[in-house]
Amino acid sequence: MPAAVSSRAALRPQLDKRPLRAAHLRVVSEPQVARPAPFLKWVGGKGKLLPALRPLMPKGKFRYAEPFLGGGAVFFDLRAEDRLEHALLCDVGRDLVGACKVVRDALPDLLAQLTAHEAQYLAMDEENRALYFYAVRNRHPADFVMDDVERAARMLFLNRTCFNGLWRENRSGRFNAPHGRYANPGIVQADKLHAASRALQGVDVRQADFRALPELVQDQRIEFVYLDPPYHPLSTTSSFNAYSGGQFSGKAQAELADVCRRLDRQGVRFLLSNSDCGFVRELYRGFDVGTIRAARSINCKADSRGDIDEVVVRNYAN
Repeated sequence: MPAAVSSRAALRPQLDKRPLRAAHLRVVSEPQVARPAPFLKWVGGKGKLLPALRPLMPKGKFRYAEPFLGGGAVFFDLRAEDRLEHALLCDVGRDLVGACKVVRDALPDLLAQLTAHEAQYLAMDEENRALYFYAVRNRHPADFVMDDVERAARMLFLNRTCFNGLWRENRSGRFNAPHGRYANPGIVQADKLHAASRALQGVDVRQADFRALPELVQDQRIEFVYLDPPYHPLSTTSSFNAYSGGQFSGKAQAELADVCRRLDRQGVRFLLSNSDCGFVRELYRGFDVGTIRAARSINCKADSRGDIDEVVVRNYAN
């Protein structure tokens, strides 16, 4: 097979057949020690905020739920600290939930697919890398038959080679971020995937809307919930979010606040993050509402980046 292709048409049959030739594969040994961390780069990920969030968490071990999983930074941090007796992770995104299940249950097959992607992509020049990226992007699961592993490999490949590592879907639920043009993107990241797979063992991962949370919490005897919903926009020009094709309205924010009140009545502790604005503060009046400083880095204008306040809402005190 040539190292590069000259047209999208020449590339498509290669993707349809998805060959995994021995020359594309390399032996990846499982690391002895690796701290679990998000294996996807996600908008609004909480990795940099963990030092501020940790002191707000309940003490000791608990049965945990997270209904807006995203990259899962808080879950992986709690897992690394051996804080979880049980974990329920939910999201409405089918690709995200499916990728987590594949990392948990079928990691060797996923590594093989990612290794094939990496070998083919890195061997190409810049023009043909872009062709390869858009061919994978256009191969949407709604239009092509693909198994769970192929679908997860598609998601991880696109996440690691798209512009800014931003998983972004349009209102039809189709990924639409452009090509990133990185010189040497880390497509496989085997150590990170092995660590994530170990952390996800025994964890209940499911596709579910946040409105189902009270029943799920009751069924699984959850004691603590962390909620990181799409943030309420601070202006009309900052309304992007990645929830269910970009739909998370003020009405949904109000419904989420009602869910939190139900959790409170059920005796379940919760911690919620959101943007610091009057609308959010009014929704959670009566709870403990504090602020933390967060870096805002995803913006096309450099002068619009910087630290901003975020609210944290709790129904308990440490």
